[in-house]
Amino acid sequence: MNKRLLLTCIVVLSTLFFTGCASSPYKGDGKVSSDALLTQQFEVADKRRADKPEGRLILAAFAMHSQSKAFRNDVLTAEKNVLSLDPHAILFKLNNPALGQDADWPYATAENIAKVLKKASAKARPEDKVVVLMSTHGNVDVLSVNFGAQYYPHVNAKILNQWLTDLRGKPTVLILSACYSGSFLQALSGPNRVILTAAAKDRTSFGCQFHSTNTYFIDALFNQPSLPDSTVGQLMAQAQVIIDKKERAQKLSPPSLPQISIGSVAKTWANQPLKDWVSAK
Repeated sequence: MNKRLLLTCIVVLSTLFFTGCASSPYKGDGKVSSDALLTQQFEVADKRRADKPEGRLILAAFAMHSQSKAFRNDVLTAEKNVLSLDPHAILFKLNNPALGQDADWPYATAENIAKVLKKASAKARPEDKVVVLMSTHGNVDVLSVNFGAQYYPHVNAKILNQWLTDLRGKPTVLILSACYSGSFLQALSGPNRVILTAAAKDRTSFGCQFHSTNTYFIDALFNQPSLPDSTVGQLMAQAQVIIDKKERAQKLSPPSLPQISIGSVAKTWANQPLKDWVSAK
């Protein structure tokens, strides 16, 4: 047994030991706490000024897999950068906690994700930008949902498209950090939507080991000093360069080949520096 496989086994067994085989995000005190935390996030969102004349950012971010710390860290990285652009941003953060992480956010169950995206759509004005981040393990047309080492029905493009229905026509950036996430591009593309994926439809992505700080994709995309002055296309192009260099240095093959899709209407705002998304019109 190699070291990576041994570490994975230890993590899974430890998670089972601490969470218990019967642990579920759908019952018991955990669900009660999660529901209360979601209500709290909704109440905070409702108190944000609706008459702010500038555009706002709305972040709906989901760490959907409990077997890597990188997924929650991806959400925190996105949150930090969104708040640096817009201190008045509306934030929704969901997480299926990994071993050692606090259960201080609502759980990233399918039902909660759907509720958050509906709420984000209700709060979004024409001048706002909605950023949706999903970070998890994946496969072709699969975004995994895992809680306490137990798998729940995964999210596919059809389901995600249904959840995003209310955001059609509203400026939206969809970021998918998962293996094979490029398989979602064609089904989810829309005129007023930008989609960024960590990998091509037939490629894995990297940086999702249990102790990883971030997935490679989110680290390369968000941790750029030029972020406020860059367009989303420029950020993606630089992220592609950073990831390619990192994968080559570590002899990771085949390359992940992150993908981008910009809708015909989205080009009008996607070609603006990110700092201008929240400036006065």
